[in-house]
Amino acid sequence: MVAWLAEWSRRRKLFAWLAAPSIVGALVFTTGWLVAGAIQDRYDPRSDYISSLAAVDAANPWIMITAMVAFGVGVMSLGAGLFAVLEDRMGRIASFAVLLSGLGVVVVGMMRHDCGVQLPSCSVRVSMGEVSGYHAVHDVAAGLTFVLAGIAQLLISRGVRRHDAWRYLRLPSSISGVLTLVLFTLMTSDLLPEWVGVIQRTIAIVASIWVSALGVHLFRLDIRGHQLSWLARRVPAETPAPVLTSR
Repeated sequence: MVAWLAEWSRRRKLFAWLAAPSIVGALVFTTGWLVAGAIQDRYDPRSDYISSLAAVDAANPWIMITAMVAFGVGVMSLGAGLFAVLEDRMGRIASFAVLLSGLGVVVVGMMRHDCGVQLPSCSVRVSMGEVSGYHAVHDVAAGLTFVLAGIAQLLISRGVRRHDAWRYLRLPSSISGVLTLVLFTLMTSDLLPEWVGVIQRTIAIVASIWVSALGVHLFRLDIRGHQLSWLARRVPAETPAPVLTSR
């Protein structure tokens, strides 16, 4: 019994430690693009990308770099927590996709644009190929991360269907996944070029809410049933003592 209580306490703390960074990361990320966008000169949140706030020529790039890295680490931590809870094959695949999307956010935050793409001078540099490899890697990593994030949310909606404690998050995950993919497609098209900033921020808000919701649920999760299954797999049944009969 003492060993079981010790393991229960250890796993409870583990889930809390894995969930907390996702909640904090989503808050830091949202605060970061709000603050950095407010103090950046010649920047229009309606039509300019969030990543321009972390560009080399941005006024305070460290704010957005910190925010994106914190969010990426939080999403990776959430993926690790989901991997520990959703133990079936689909759950593990979905959790790993969440973890990879978080890694993508970290890469996007570290591989910065050389300049704010909303500036005419930057557009000229991009069209002439006068940008660094970091700039190009950022664009590729950002596109892949958006797509992977949407897919990961859809996979989670399938991965939780066999888990009673998580099943209510199936529909929100499906909606957020579809929204992410649809909005990303709209953002990368030429339909609304003056509104790409709003579209990207909508994706960011949807992602932050989804990550926070799963993080809060993971933090508050009653893992008693999970621990009982763990105990049943690892503790052998006690062998009844032999009954002595007198002749």
